[in-house]
Formats: sequence, structure tokens, C-alpha cells
Amino acid sequence: MTRHHEGARYFLAIAIELALKAYLLDRGISDDWNRLYLRHDLVKALRFARRAGFADVPAQLPELAALLSPYYSVHAISEMSSEAIASVCWTEACTTVRDLIVAVGEAAKRRCSSGEEAA
Repeated sequence: MTRHHEGARYFLAIAIELALKAYLLDRGISDDWNRLYLRHDLVKALRFARRAGFADVPAQLPELAALLSPYYSVHAISEMSSEAIASVCWTEACTTVRDLIVAVGEAAKRRCSSGEEAA
């Protein structure tokens, strides 16, 4: 757990947020809309990305987003209980977030190569 301390959990949450918002931006959803309606809610961002067509969601992402979001959305990652922290393999969480970033990049490449315009 010391290797995946508060800062690591915080950066994983940021990476999830930015990857999902990048997908939404690529689909034509404005940054202002993301900022106003999604804010830092990782679960909501995932839900809207799925609604916008994001199908390659890593299997463990919904659970990780649900765990981090209540803390991250109110800037309280440091308040996570030791039980919540221990419930996750943080090495696997890092892999999940890496897979999310790759999947978002691949989705953008597919959209561009198909000639599809942003919504």
C-alpha cells in the first residue's frame, strides 16, 4: 500500500477523468459542458462516455471509478478508509487506467480513420 499512496490514488482518478472527458471531447461534447455537468464525477463521466458510444471500457473500470469518485469528486482522496484502500489491487488499478487511456486513443483513431466527424 505504501507504493500506492494517496498521491497515486489521486493521479489515477485524474487520469480516469481526463481520459473519459477526452473521449467525450472527441465525440463533440464541449469542455464547458463537461466542466459544468460532469465536474469530477467519475461514475457520471463513464456513464456519459458509454452513452456517447464508448464500448471498450476495461472490465475493472466501473468498480474503480465507483470506489474513487465519492472521494475524488469532493477533493477528499486522503479520506479514503483503510478498508476501501485495501479492497483494491493498486497495481491492477494502474493497468486498468492504462488500458482505459489506450482504449480512448484507439476509439479516436477508429473514428478518424473511418472519416466520421465529431458529433
